[in-house]
Amino acid sequence: MAKDNSFGVVSEPDWGELTNAVDQTRHEVASRYDFRGQDVEVAYDRKQQHIVLDAPAGMVMDSLVTTLEQRCARRGVSLRFLDKQEPERHGMDRARLTIRIKSGIETEVAKKIQQAVRALKLKVDTQIQGDALRVSGKNRDDLQAVIRGLEAQDFGIELAFTNYR
Repeated sequence: MAKDNSFGVVSEPDWGELTNAVDQTRHEVASRYDFRGQDVEVAYDRKQQHIVLDAPAGMVMDSLVTTLEQRCARRGVSLRFLDKQEPERHGMDRARLTIRIKSGIETEVAKKIQQAVRALKLKVDTQIQGDALRVSGKNRDDLQAVIRGLEAQDFGIELAFTNYR
């Protein structure tokens, strides 16, 4: 009897590339002419999964956000992982912007993905395992068809397919 094949469906950024993007943003802030003389801070906390930008409100903050987004895009980190909160003003015309880094698949989205897999009418099973999904089946062609079907749809998050066995 054939052994089941499976793969995982996850939504998680490449943490190394995200760290590199933040470091490149810091470097560009230190060297760019329009940021000179401005008190700008870029704080990144991987454990808390957020980035905090602190800069003068207005054009400087907008330039800082644009710089971070460009660095992420160049490093291959999807902007869907960045959840920008509302900037909070503090001090003398300063703003602090917290960007939460989204990772994991929420239960509601996981259920939508399960329904999409069932709609393909292939002989595969799906299981929600924490913040990921596991798809298993006997036929590898069915699993590859599931991957193609999920890539063709938009669930509002970035999907990655891991541990293909």
